[in-house]
Amino acid sequence: MSKLNTTLQAALLAALPILTGTVAASAQEKVVVYTVLPEAETNREMNEEFFKRTGIKVEMLNVPAVGTLAARIRSEKDRPRADVFAAAPIDFHEGLAKDGLLLAYKSPLTPPDAVEKGYADAKGYWTGWFASTTAIFWNRDRFKSELGEKVAPPATWDDLLKPEFKGKIISANPQTSAVGFVQLATQIFRLGEDKGWDYNIKFARNVAQYTPSAPLTVTLVEKGEAPIGVYWLGDILTSRFNRNQPIDYIVPPDNAVVVWAGSIVKGGPNPEGARKYIDFLNSEFVQALNAKNGFRHPFNPKVAPPVGAPALTDMTVVKYDMDWATENMDRLRKKWGQVSGH
Repeated sequence: MSKLNTTLQAALLAALPILTGTVAASAQEKVVVYTVLPEAETNREMNEEFFKRTGIKVEMLNVPAVGTLAARIRSEKDRPRADVFAAAPIDFHEGLAKDGLLLAYKSPLTPPDAVEKGYADAKGYWTGWFASTTAIFWNRDRFKSELGEKVAPPATWDDLLKPEFKGKIISANPQTSAVGFVQLATQIFRLGEDKGWDYNIKFARNVAQYTPSAPLTVTLVEKGEAPIGVYWLGDILTSRFNRNQPIDYIVPPDNAVVVWAGSIVKGGPNPEGARKYIDFLNSEFVQALNAKNGFRHPFNPKVAPPVGAPALTDMTVVKYDMDWATENMDRLRKKWGQVSGH
């Protein structure tokens, strides 16, 4: 029987409706999935298809902050309520695995070279199913009206430190969001820790707002709250192509490409259903849907890259050390809070 109490059931129902189909499933045959993916249509289609294939219902809690969900899993460790942590950068999964909160599982549908490429954990604690890259973007209408024709849009990370961009940038909070932490760590990896912190402090001085809920970064730039933002490329492309917003963007040199993975929560109510959901995340159906609706890079070799995005092989990327990032995450977040002024 499910361990969900009435309060969590109500929260899950409010966050995303329980999806039903024509096949009846018993009360035990459901999986509880925690996710940060914001596209309701993508989540709905995924969960309907999973139900059709397995007869297992999906209850989904969607919270747009990876750190918040990871903290929730930790807080529930004595009585786990989730079966699957469906979408988080691998450093978050590594941290949970280190604390003994994940169940190892090696999906037979994972590409055979996934471990070698860093797309899956050798021990099976997480399975990557898409990649995201960071990018700089701007509202071209607001940029022109605030900064004029003579100011060029930023093309590199260092451009964001220019004095003309003071108070013109929106970014995600590194203490509560995956992309905010990745942005912070990227500067340390490309510059070294001392110079990286110097960069992050100067960058913070130009930031008008750090959003506690990461997707607000794109929303606020769309609305013209500030002309420039830093966020995941997939969400930027969604804004431009799906919502027809006046958004331009660039993938700067030395950007981060981050593997996003799913994992199984140890002690969750339905471990067998969770294994099937991890298999499902590897499928062509899911990854094609995610590339189309979320503009995220798939790992399934049968799925084409998203429209408007450079191929992963065409990017100049920073060497992002996930082990170091995981080990130092708490320290970096604490220091950022002390020195950023936000």
